[in-house]
Amino acid sequence: MIILRRMSTKCYLQCCLNESKKIILPENETVILGRNIFTALEDPHLSRKHLECTAKFNPNQLIVKPIGKCYSGCNGYALMMNETYHLKNDDMLELRLGFHKFVIVFENDGVNSPEPVEKKPKYSIFNMMEKHKMNPSYGGDSKGKWESISNEELLIFTPENCTPQTCIASFDMDGTIIKTKSGARFPKDKDDWEINFNVVPKILRELYEKDHKIVFFTNQSGVGRDKDKIRDFKQKVENIIKTLSIPIQVFIALGKGIYRKPVTGMWNVLSGIKNEDVEIDINKSFYVGDAAGREKDWAPKKKKDHSMADRLFALNVGLKFHTPEEYFLKSSKNPFKMPVFDPRKLTSVEYPNYKSNKHDIILMVGSQGSGKSHFCKTELIPNGYVHINRDSLKSWEKCVLMLEQCIGKKKNAVIDNTNPDKASRKKYIDIAKKHGVQCRCLVMSTSFEHCKHNNKFRGLSDKTHEVIGDMLLYTFRKILNHLKCPKGLVKL
Repeated sequence: MIILRRMSTKCYLQCCLNESKKIILPENETVILGRNIFTALEDPHLSRKHLECTAKFNPNQLIVKPIGKCYSGCNGYALMMNETYHLKNDDMLELRLGFHKFVIVFENDGVNSPEPVEKKPKYSIFNMMEKHKMNPSYGGDSKGKWESISNEELLIFTPENCTPQTCIASFDMDGTIIKTKSGARFPKDKDDWEINFNVVPKILRELYEKDHKIVFFTNQSGVGRDKDKIRDFKQKVENIIKTLSIPIQVFIALGKGIYRKPVTGMWNVLSGIKNEDVEIDINKSFYVGDAAGREKDWAPKKKKDHSMADRLFALNVGLKFHTPEEYFLKSSKNPFKMPVFDPRKLTSVEYPNYKSNKHDIILMVGSQGSGKSHFCKTELIPNGYVHINRDSLKSWEKCVLMLEQCIGKKKNAVIDNTNPDKASRKKYIDIAKKHGVQCRCLVMSTSFEHCKHNNKFRGLSDKTHEVIGDMLLYTFRKILNHLKCPKGLVKL
């Protein structure tokens, strides 16, 4: 239906959750909204003087200026402090970004305008919710490109206007840029999030305006390969970018392989193919994350960090590292605890004198990842020892049979199994004694933390190697400590 447009005579804010709640905005009068009598809101995050609003008629526009401590929003986009915005009829104004939502309404009554316009439907709670989806991050369709790498182990989102830069400002997402709105440790759904600190949008925009490329790196193994979870997480990422109102490239590690922090796979993809051949200046780039290895009570009533993957990721890449509190809130640096094992401090290995002129059987003793197989392949096999390994033979019976055959042929042999207890070693020792052959035991001195590191590294570098669970490593350590087995070469 076509009618003549009339000059507006009334402007008000219509609450999206309560149809009877309206805030009248007189023409050309500045109304201060916040935690005051105009809004009847008691949100402690709102300042008493939070938002200046001035209604203008002919043409219809609401002039808004944020003056409070936390961010307001329009249609899901953050409004910067002390900047002036001209909003129009039917825009959604959020007194606090994501909260206290009102639709701007201009009503007309009086003299007709000669300009024909299409008549709009009457406002109601229903059509307001339909239009804006009642989502704190509403902002229209997102323009960008989603890509997957390595069979969806890595997802990448690149906004349409994302440009390469030499300076990379990179951030973790959960616990750094956003937090759960519910207060739970893990989000309940794709909408359970809000901006972590009020200053985040402003600081990110300042970085963007200073020619930094903003990048998020996030581990999301919980999303995995579930198509519904992937779809919801993609929508969540796009909504976060809409709210922040700047182009942000996002890398999402869905698996537990080379792309998962603290491994540098995501950074390698960025620097290798996703910065359009623009060389990155590591010295001018940085990374911010909350998994920093801080102990319990690093700040009053703060829990221990769930890991230190973010700190180690920055260390592995060579980036300057900050916690969210240090970077966004300018807090002092907090104490943290580095892992017990540091591969950068490894020294050259000194093996004991294992050579013998006698017919010799060696039993290896050590947990998975302790370096037994490496020692066998680099030291014993080149010196004529036959390699006997249960992983390849599939049973201890076959290992025993192969040892009998080696002894019968006067060949030296090494049994490359974990052999943690007396019972597992006795089978081989008895055979050696029966034939009068020297039998020695070589116990690996590799630390428990070093074994864990090697086990994980093998899984990352060798796809054919099955990574074992830490429980097996703990079990082996318990058995070996109980036996108080000496390290080194022992004659049996």
